[in-house]
Amino acid sequence: MPDPTSTYSVTGGARIGLVNYTWPLAKLMATADRLTVSTTMFGLFGMGTYSFTRDQVISIERYGWIPLVGEGIRITHSIADYPQKIVFWCRPSSVIGRLTAVGFTPAHTSSEIPNHLSGRGFPLRWLPLILLAVIWNLLIGFEMVTHADGMPLPGPLSLAALSMVFGVSVMAVRLPSVQNVFLKPGRSFGEVKPVFLLVAIVSGIMTVILTIAAVAGGNW
Repeated sequence: MPDPTSTYSVTGGARIGLVNYTWPLAKLMATADRLTVSTTMFGLFGMGTYSFTRDQVISIERYGWIPLVGEGIRITHSIADYPQKIVFWCRPSSVIGRLTAVGFTPAHTSSEIPNHLSGRGFPLRWLPLILLAVIWNLLIGFEMVTHADGMPLPGPLSLAALSMVFGVSVMAVRLPSVQNVFLKPGRSFGEVKPVFLLVAIVSGIMTVILTIAAVAGGNW
């Protein structure tokens, strides 16, 4: 009989929706009644925590085909607010065995996947994504054309494009009204939150670094 007070934890990588975290940027923890996958960025920024009870897990299956590099476990779940694809990169046979040992096993089967969760498709509207891409390319393209004489880049318009992406990503993370602009009807922002968080962090860091470099280099 599994000990109901025992806890298992392991460090690895993870695939949360469209975002991949390499080792050691993810952690899996389990008790007899709860399974949790958490992720960080650079080990400094908490990116997300995904917690499941046995009733919310449909299956835990081996995933991948490249031993020690591209293999892990896929957690098929019934939580609409989480990304549909959640994979924890690890040695699957070892981790599945340890989960069984602590007593965490799915309470359902793959045949019990709710209809509203199967084949959900891409959760975002294409129009706002296309508009952002068009504005991004117009800003950078105009700067390249107007400074064809060899002015060092990035210039003000390139940094404006980066700042736009950073600002939109941060607003999407924080403001439901902005989330509704991007989401298709009936979809949850939790499905894509890791993507917007990653874009916000990367674009924010790049904006700061390139601004400092441009000012220090006398480009402006």
